[in-house]
Amino acid sequence: MVYTHEKKKIVETLRRAKQIVVKDMMILFEKSLINEEDNNSFQKTVEDLYDIFLLQITSQVKVNFKSFGRVVEEFIAKEEMELEEFLAKFEKLRLIMEKKILSIQGAEQEKIQLIALLNKFFLDLQKQAYIESITQKERDIVDKDNQLSELTKERTEILAKLSMSFAHEIRNPLTSIKGFVQLLEKRCDFSEKKKYFDFIYQDMEDLEGQVSQLLLLSKEKNHQDVHFSKLNLNDLLYDAVNEFQYTFSEHNIYVDLDLVENIYTNGLEDQVRLILYKLIQNALDALLLKGQQRMLRIKLTKQQEEAVVIISNNGPPIPSMIRKTIFEPFVGTKELGKGLGLAVSKQVMKKHKGDIDYMSNEEWTIFKLRFPIEVSSLKN
Repeated sequence: MVYTHEKKKIVETLRRAKQIVVKDMMILFEKSLINEEDNNSFQKTVEDLYDIFLLQITSQVKVNFKSFGRVVEEFIAKEEMELEEFLAKFEKLRLIMEKKILSIQGAEQEKIQLIALLNKFFLDLQKQAYIESITQKERDIVDKDNQLSELTKERTEILAKLSMSFAHEIRNPLTSIKGFVQLLEKRCDFSEKKKYFDFIYQDMEDLEGQVSQLLLLSKEKNHQDVHFSKLNLNDLLYDAVNEFQYTFSEHNIYVDLDLVENIYTNGLEDQVRLILYKLIQNALDALLLKGQQRMLRIKLTKQQEEAVVIISNNGPPIPSMIRKTIFEPFVGTKELGKGLGLAVSKQVMKKHKGDIDYMSNEEWTIFKLRFPIEVSSLKN
């Protein structure tokens, strides 16, 4: 745009009217700017923008509006104002400036050109305000996600520590109780009462099993964790499926077992067996909620240096509300469940230098266990 004599006269008129125009503009924000310091700061911003606009007319200088976007974001955050509300008021600032330009005598063509420049100027300001607002929202979301992740991590660690504490508190007296029950059994002469001891032993074994699971939540390795041995995953999967064979038959569950080769890993047999049993039990519970065509697929395969156990069922999907927290302690869908199975499985897999993950949709729920393959097996 050529800087003509007529434009120069308009700029001089606008420069002389600066204080009056800025005062009219500030009236739009007087209810929001109660604090004097905030009022002065925002007025300074409006005055700077006024000068920058006049500078663009005279020199066509390119302006970086990023700083304005940050000012707007800080302003609306402090004043608890929505961006749309601010921009609606900001549009009125443009109208005040446009009205002032039109009120100047003569030079109609130049005034039209200046209003076009004014519109572009404010459009660039609004664009940068939107960009900064979106960027800030993205930063806030990332910060909140990080905070939630940290809180989740701390919560899991606290629950694990509490669980271990309770487990030790229960295990110690339980050992004493078991000893005294055995002593009482030896002194009992009435054979018809012996059966009650079987019930007591069974309940104590169940309780000991639950206590042992609580201890497995710990990230710390105990004396058992150092006694790893070579495990045949094929055999463990066969044993697990056989354990549930009667239940599968009773409830018409079709089982597809695909074990193509012997694959070995190093680990604790009881712990690995526990994971397999729990995942199959979870799949079974889900399938019982399905009316017909119940299918369970179990596959063992080798992927590079990992043994992968895939356990799939076509029962109802995992509820979306717990999908992100499903591996945390005390999270589950079973009414009478304790919500420990998957949390224990996750921790045990970590101790075995493996991992567990899943996917779930309307058709299939699939859990994958990844074990490091025992070194000698890689040579086969």
